[in-house]
Amino acid sequence: KLTKFIKLAKPLITIVSMSISALVYAFWLGPWFSIGLVTMLFIHEMGHVAAMKARGYKASAPVFIPFLGAAIFGPKMTNRDDEAFIGIGGPAIGGLAAVITFGAWFFIDDKTSSTAIVLLMTSYTATFLNVFNLIPIRPLDGGRVTQTIGGWFKYVGVVALGVFSMILREPVVLFVWILVMSEITFLHLRLRAMIAGLMWIAMSALMIMGYSTQPVWVDIMDSILAGVLAFGLVAQASTNTDPAHEDDNRPQLEPKKRLEWFIRYTTLTVILGGLFLLEIQYLPVAH
Repeated sequence: KLTKFIKLAKPLITIVSMSISALVYAFWLGPWFSIGLVTMLFIHEMGHVAAMKARGYKASAPVFIPFLGAAIFGPKMTNRDDEAFIGIGGPAIGGLAAVITFGAWFFIDDKTSSTAIVLLMTSYTATFLNVFNLIPIRPLDGGRVTQTIGGWFKYVGVVALGVFSMILREPVVLFVWILVMSEITFLHLRLRAMIAGLMWIAMSALMIMGYSTQPVWVDIMDSILAGVLAFGLVAQASTNTDPAHEDDNRPQLEPKKRLEWFIRYTTLTVILGGLFLLEIQYLPVAH
């Protein structure tokens, strides 16, 4: 009975968390767009799940967290090739779903209809999220792919995240910086923890001062979760535990395999980046 309950609980967790996320998004984005967005997040995460199962790993059912997307949980990848394969699964399948959705929009005659607008905005948002996820620094998916190329590639990700930060100019971007801070290993672990704490304070202060375009309750949720992440980094520093160094010490792939992953990553990034730039031209203009 317990085994049956556990098997039933996995899809129930996904369904319930998806429903909660869709409901939360609906208050801000409208019902149909929220359903489209949650569906795209689900497809992205299932890309990771399918990749994990293809490589023989057990994966949890996707868990949705409003305004933070979704996540799956699985064992630590000790093999660089497996981590890259699982990392690229989400953006690849999620990107394909965005392309199909854009194609459906393209063949609608009345581009001003509510259906057309929802399809375009869903595809555009999904494309943006997948491109953002391809920034080459872990725990973002791009970093899980490019760790096969070399440890230096994550600093390309730092620069890319800096560019995104300047474009978005939103306090919540500091949340992502806190998330990736553990990977910036040229800084001492304690310094990384201190910077993460300062970023959390700065993010919360900017939100309080009204620099965020998100609803207040979303800012509160993001601030709490960012605080948990910052505290976790401080806890690691206090015990001198640095998981990033453990991953960096794994055996590197042979040059041919590293080149293959570079080509796959670059191809997917160029395709989705091109789609994103194309969709911008068709976005409805607010009057």
